[in-house]
Amino acid sequence: MILHRELIRFMISHCWFDMDHTLIDNDCDVSWKHFMVGKNLADAGETERLAALYYQKYLDGTLDPAEFMAFQLCEFRGQTPEAMNLLAREHFEVMVKSKIYRAAAELCRRRAAQGCSLAVITSTNTVVARPLADWLGIETVFGAQPELFNGRYTGKTTGVYPVGPGKVAVFEDYWRRCHENPKNFAYYGDSIHDRFLLAAVGEAHAVNPGSELRNLAEKNHWHIDLFN
Repeated sequence: MILHRELIRFMISHCWFDMDHTLIDNDCDVSWKHFMVGKNLADAGETERLAALYYQKYLDGTLDPAEFMAFQLCEFRGQTPEAMNLLAREHFEVMVKSKIYRAAAELCRRRAAQGCSLAVITSTNTVVARPLADWLGIETVFGAQPELFNGRYTGKTTGVYPVGPGKVAVFEDYWRRCHENPKNFAYYGDSIHDRFLLAAVGEAHAVNPGSELRNLAEKNHWHIDLFN
């Protein structure tokens, strides 16, 4: 009877997903900038140079969030949410929709049918992430939050930047506010930077992991999922 109660207590009721290379075979920060260049809303040469620089810093773990997001949101500056939502949905249709992992879409449907609450947690801004979440039936999006002032975007962000330990900060704030048990959460992530949140949940899934994350997953007995 005690074992039965424990199983019920730690039943997974929340599933959180990283976005890029977990739900989709795409990096939305990169594809967004390419989309902006294609719309003649960003300079091709400067965008390519800075995108390569910031991506390398991300891989090295030396990325300055404020500096990167100022670059990432420069096209937002002075624009209304309505205008940027339209561009974000076009970006999804053109750059993202065809790259959704079939296995990830099926997983979202299955977890929702089991009664799980679904969420995306990503370092990509919430405006760009929202169309994918809507298509997959995911209600909640935690991401870099573009700042608004007098109904227009400032080109800056507000709140916690959700990458690495930042994702754990968002997670802890959520389960504490909602009086949830962190053991009732599953998390799916593909990057070694996801190791902090993977270690914090009750059910950890390393998705299409590289060698470093795979080794860590095997050591910690996390699930290893291969999506295509």
